[in-house]
Amino acid sequence: MKTLFWVFVAIFCVYVFYTGAMAVWSYLEVTSLVEDVVNERASRGDRNERATRIRDELAKKVAESGIKIDARSVSVADTGLALDVGVRWNWPVVSYQGQDYLAVPLKHERTFNIPAR
Repeated sequence: MKTLFWVFVAIFCVYVFYTGAMAVWSYLEVTSLVEDVVNERASRGDRNERATRIRDELAKKVAESGIKIDARSVSVADTGLALDVGVRWNWPVVSYQGQDYLAVPLKHERTFNIPAR
């Protein structure tokens, strides 16, 4: 009985480590996607629709990478010479049949300075 208990403890520790590592991966993935999309899209096109284009592209790329997110979780504010980008998502810890019962909320916010033309 004691051995079975320690086997379950070991399985639990491995699961906690795996979930934590995947949450860190999702944070690094979102950080990288934010950098890529802003650097690619910020200087192109009209300033009036820059924030909308970046928000839509960012939501699409984050969803393609396998992180559950909707368009409302991505915010981009154009303040003239800077872009304020924020992404919020939940990384599931306990899921059953597609339903998340426990999730870790994660957030990435960054301000990018856009050079004037």
